[in-house]
Amino acid sequence: MDVDGLSVRVVALWNDWQLRSMILLSLWLQIFLTIAGGRRKYTAGIWLGTLVWLAYTSADPLATLSLGTITRNQGGSNCNTKNESITPAFWSSMLLVHLGGPYTFTAYAVEDNELWSRHVLQLLTQLSMSFYASLRSWWSMDPLRYLAIPIFIAGIMKYGERVLVLWLASSNKFRESANEERKLLREQLDNKIPRDDFDNMDATRCDKVLGFDRIRPEAKHLHEAHFLFRILKLLYGDYLVTYPTHMSSYNILKRKSAAKAFELIGVELGFMFDVLFTKAMTGVGWRPRLFLRSINFLLSVSALLAFWIMARNSKAYSEIDITISYLLLGGAVVLDIYSVIWMLLSDWTMLWLSKKREPLAESICQFIYSSRWLSSLIHKKRWKESMNQHAIHKHIEQSVPMGNLISKGHNFRRWKEDVDCYLKELIFERLLDMRSRYSRQDDQRMILAERGDHALRRNGCSEKFRWSVVDIDFHESFLLWHIATWFCHVGHTESPHVKVSRSLASYMLYLRSDMPFMLPKEMGEAKYMSTSVEATFQVEEGQTEGSVLSDGRNLASALDLLETEDGWSDETKWEMISQVWVEMLTFAAIHCGWKEHAKALSQGGELLTFVAVLMSHLGISEQCIYK
Repeated sequence: MDVDGLSVRVVALWNDWQLRSMILLSLWLQIFLTIAGGRRKYTAGIWLGTLVWLAYTSADPLATLSLGTITRNQGGSNCNTKNESITPAFWSSMLLVHLGGPYTFTAYAVEDNELWSRHVLQLLTQLSMSFYASLRSWWSMDPLRYLAIPIFIAGIMKYGERVLVLWLASSNKFRESANEERKLLREQLDNKIPRDDFDNMDATRCDKVLGFDRIRPEAKHLHEAHFLFRILKLLYGDYLVTYPTHMSSYNILKRKSAAKAFELIGVELGFMFDVLFTKAMTGVGWRPRLFLRSINFLLSVSALLAFWIMARNSKAYSEIDITISYLLLGGAVVLDIYSVIWMLLSDWTMLWLSKKREPLAESICQFIYSSRWLSSLIHKKRWKESMNQHAIHKHIEQSVPMGNLISKGHNFRRWKEDVDCYLKELIFERLLDMRSRYSRQDDQRMILAERGDHALRRNGCSEKFRWSVVDIDFHESFLLWHIATWFCHVGHTESPHVKVSRSLASYMLYLRSDMPFMLPKEMGEAKYMSTSVEATFQVEEGQTEGSVLSDGRNLASALDLLETEDGWSDETKWEMISQVWVEMLTFAAIHCGWKEHAKALSQGGELLTFVAVLMSHLGISEQCIYK
């Protein structure tokens, strides 16, 4: 076997396909990020999250490496009569377009928006490299050099747009935008309407004040959600919300059912997701956005048509490079079409169209809402609508459907449960009850501190169970209640209250295990891990001694005694347990920072975030100013 000859052929093959393979991989990453960018708003999963992260972290370095390869090889000794060096110079402009990123994906995490200044430097660097590669081939007589100009302009516009979006979503700029929003809300509400009018404002008066009375009924929820989003910007920017402002959001929500309230918050958080993670560019008017999309699309189409005319009868380029160039240009056109459709069917466009009283805008709205297919695209899924679950008990495998299992390890079992209508009703009922008691400043502090003790007081067993919710820190409290809930759950039928209690118990443990930044920081990480491992080991081994497990079993036994000694029914006991868990959920939600809630939006959203936003819009927050 000719080893030397084989190695020479392998090296030659690699030299021929090194740049081509990187170019094609860069295109594939752009396609994947474009599709995944919209889906991650409502889809959560280990595999999708891992693939998105890998694609996002690989896309820019791969395009940069490809540009460097083109720059290094351009004008070198490998040039031949087929003029193959011209095509890679043309590809350098396409790579600049790839560096601009897709319209549906600008940042993987909130922290990426703070790196906008780094992208400015990267833009200047990559722009120089692409210009250099094009300049080295400019002195040839090949007409393809002119074709690189429109693509080069499109790349500058697309990358510049990406930098602009990252800058607008950065914390300092976002806070400036929130401050402007605060001034506008004061002009709209505080300075024009007496504060007392908000106390007993009916629905008709509320719609008139907020300008919803002239909006077509099908689009009214978009305008309500956008108004709530304006308030959410204040909360995210750490500003206080005035009394008229949060009373307006309260008047919007209090008349809705739990399902409609959650749906409205889903649209609102979709607006926030677009601002933080996509090129929605809400800080810029719709005309510049439409202009940018149109120019980019026209440049891509014109370049594709011109290349087809130049290359169809040309023998100057290799067939492989022509095919790759067609894929790059065709892919750019398809992605631009996808982004235009994504923009036209977005909530932002429907919000803008429904504001217009012009005949054309009315006709477009009527056509979209009357079309079953287009209407289904508009009313799309807003978030993952499920709760990830963790548990440390062996017997849960018997009660979890195999289709819901996500993963299974030695210490923890993980699966997911849907956030059903019954759970939404329990949460919304709890929040309205909190709001009805939320009047004086002293009441506010007590209500915000409730984490199960109010449910115990209401059921007359505060003294019996106070030690498990008030006398210990929050993390240890929900771990004890988690263990107790699962021990009480053994042998019971899956009634609504049992299901809610079990789901919330496992959801809170999932948050502490996988997303601890969303929970109050009371218990140290080392203590929590040792406590969790201890409980896991004891349950798995069937031990009955030990502080955590024994306390959890004692709590379960005390809850069971409510039936045997106090005459409670099984349903009443589980109703109280579910109320305790809902209170723990609301306590965790309002004590989580807004930056942490924003992080969860990039992973399909969390129930905890929905609860926190609902609480703030109902006025149950330290950021809401009362009389």
